[in-house]
Amino acid sequence: MTRPIFQPSDDEARILISRLRSINVDHPLNPRDHGPFVRAFVRAVYEATGKTFSPVIYRRLLDAYAPERRPSTSTLERAKQSLSDELALEREGAAEVASADAPHLSALIRDAVLEAFGTHPLHPLHVVGANASASAGTDVAFWRERAAEAERAVADVQGQAARLAGELLAARASCDAMAAELGAARGQLQEQTAQIGKLAAEFEQARLFSMRAIDDARGETRAWRERCASVEAQATARAREDNILLETFRQLSYQRGATIPAVLQKGPK
Repeated sequence: MTRPIFQPSDDEARILISRLRSINVDHPLNPRDHGPFVRAFVRAVYEATGKTFSPVIYRRLLDAYAPERRPSTSTLERAKQSLSDELALEREGAAEVASADAPHLSALIRDAVLEAFGTHPLHPLHVVGANASASAGTDVAFWRERAAEAERAVADVQGQAARLAGELLAARASCDAMAAELGAARGQLQEQTAQIGKLAAEFEQARLFSMRAIDDARGETRAWRERCASVEAQATARAREDNILLETFRQLSYQRGATIPAVLQKGPK
């Protein structure tokens, strides 16, 4: 019987998506080195599900939740092995703390504090006779309370980080949308600029054609005017010659005794 394909529950998916938001911010896409992202992703899957999986399952989860990430199978295998080693060390430490008695636990806490702060703890441990167990119990309670406070503070910081990551994603989505709108507006502006350039070129061509047509019409009008003036001058000269010729023939006719018309006779009628 084949094993069913792993599918995270709704709660596990929400936790994984929440972790991925901060992981994507901390580890931007780098096609040459997927290692840091994959290690953080494998840890996030473990925090969401409490389990480790094979590289095949991690590949399916990446395809579902981070399809832009394409690490190799060997990278996934190394990240899983690294997580397994870290979990083993964590289990060993927890087992050591759980098996330690109260004085030993106090000594471990004291050593950890001294190593972390390089000074004496605020509440020195006094292991003297019958008061040793009571002092150790007080120290354990004190450090447990401090650990609980630290865990609450870490939870608050993680919550704030998740909210800030969500706001950052929303802001980035808004920036991307505005960038897309700006790109579309620039494209439209470029297209309109090209159309305006074409219209300006067409208008210039039309203007030049009109100017040439006007110049041609002016030249033709000038030519016809000059021709008309020449014809009028010729007609005037010919009319003058005709009048002179007519007057000459009329005088000759009158000299030879032709009757003068009444309209041409001078004096009272």
